[in-house]
Amino acid sequence: MIDDTISRAEENGDLFFMPEALRVRGCAVLAMPTRVDDAERWFKQSLELSRRQGAPAWELRTAIDLAALLAGRGQPDDACGLLRPVFEQFTEGLETADLAAAGRLLASLVGRTNS
Repeated sequence: MIDDTISRAEENGDLFFMPEALRVRGCAVLAMPTRVDDAERWFKQSLELSRRQGAPAWELRTAIDLAALLAGRGQPDDACGLLRPVFEQFTEGLETADLAAAGRLLASLVGRTNS
């Protein structure tokens, strides 16, 4: 279903929700353990498009998922390096679900990093 949504958005040129669709695709692929590299690729595409669109909320959601993937691979420094600057862009709304999740993930990574 998500592949169909992505295809239709590309055909129509309606790319506003595309970063979120790419992120969801990455999450779906991530559920298949043998396809973790594919999930990372989808997450990176979502991040790139989020940044080009100037969509910090989509960027945050994807950064959370990609940082969790990196942390799960034993790369907490890379996870922090990715997530921290995205998280720090936000100065209000820190109680929202996405920002709270990002804050918890960052807090859990702090003790696992080498820096």
